Amino acid sequence: MYRRVIVLVLSWSLFLSGTGNALTADEERKGGREAFLEVSSSVNLYHDPFVSFYLDGIKRRLEEVANLPFPVTLTVIESSELNAFATMGGFVYVTTGLIQSCEREDELAGVMAHELAHVGRRHIAKRMEKQKGINAAMVAAILLSSVIGGPAGSALLAGGIGGAQTLALKHSRDDEDEADRSGAAIAEKAGYSVSGISDFLRRLRTGMEKAYPQYLLTHPYPEERLKRLESLGLQSRTKVDVSFFPFLPPRVTLSQNPPKHGVQEIFLGRYERKKDDPVSAYGAVLVYMSKGEPGRSLAILDTMKSKHTKEFAGEVLVSARKFPEAIRDLREETAPWARFILAKAYEGSGNADMAVETLLELVSYGSILPEIYYRLGMLMGRAGRDAQGHEYLGRYYFELGRLKTAQLNLEKAISRYGINSPEASRLIPLVDEIKKYPAYL
Repeated sequence: MYRRVIVLVLSWSLFLSGTGNALTADEERKGGREAFLEVSSSVNLYHDPFVSFYLDGIKRRLEEVANLPFPVTLTVIESSELNAFATMGGFVYVTTGLIQSCEREDELAGVMAHELAHVGRRHIAKRMEKQKGINAAMVAAILLSSVIGGPAGSALLAGGIGGAQTLALKHSRDDEDEADRSGAAIAEKAGYSVSGISDFLRRLRTGMEKAYPQYLLTHPYPEERLKRLESLGLQSRTKVDVSFFPFLPPRVTLSQNPPKHGVQEIFLGRYERKKDDPVSAYGAVLVYMSKGEPGRSLAILDTMKSKHTKEFAGEVLVSARKFPEAIRDLREETAPWARFILAKAYEGSGNADMAVETLLELVSYGSILPEIYYRLGMLMGRAGRDAQGHEYLGRYYFELGRLKTAQLNLEKAISRYGINSPEASRLIPLVDEIKKYPAYL
């Protein structure tokens, strides 16, 4: 990984040297994508359908009111470090550790709104414009150091590829204050209580003087800053439906592969003590599903009082290969994660046409859950729709950062569509874009 970072630093230094002092919007977006490619090749990205779709819903709600210069690309990184980070071009990252640490949706929404504010004010891009030697690979190295943690993360910065520039990339006090104000306004307009982020930050600071989590290291919040945040006088009540959020932290915790030692026993013990609590019950459902005991999961769901029970039962039924029963439970559900599980049920039952039709409803979510592209590509290929199959596989590999494999599939799609077809004219610019990335070289 270190050799790749060095190559990218050199490549991006050459690229930026001819652009002048100010990054254009295209250059900034390209830089953000290049940083993403380095990150995606170096850490595990987290693509759970329930979590990915739900966080994308929060992001879209915030994005609609934020008036940003770029569309936001949200990426979840599997890391125990508590952190969130916005890079140039609209690329925003959160860790699974951060999600697990949030007790309410308005806490996570507040953190995300703060990062979107950095995007809107172009804080990282402006630092890159002012500081020589800072480039996309440097941003990637610093981001990686903050989510890898421990000796490996420190080594990324200690080798000269970032150590000298870390302070230059840290947001200034003015940047952070501006992001506080703008982020709070974004959260409020989106229907969230602004107290969420201040409550979250206070909880992080309590008892952590000797070992601050990464978010407080990269976004320092002294007491006076928290008081300024709380004095903004914005709404104190969340107005959006947040009933699903409490199920996300246990899902993130139990979906780590492999789960940490003793975690499953903790969740089963919690259920035994609080059988009437839907979140505790859901933790037990996930444990038994992972143990290959779907019958016990379904028995718990039969007594669970939640409007999301059918969605959870559908996933358990698919895992047990009870596809007709899953289709019965999920056919009328409208949540995107439920539609995705329904598509898997159709595929498992042999109804490829309905699987494709259902997945096509979700194609706009392909960047947050690339498995949508993969399943469409495989299903269409099996049905003899080779052009579309290669197109979706190309998009799948592009989202994973596997550029050469993406190019190969996209070029096959263009050939099968016909070079002069409307479909080819849509894909050729993507192939040309791929060839320009230093990571492609």
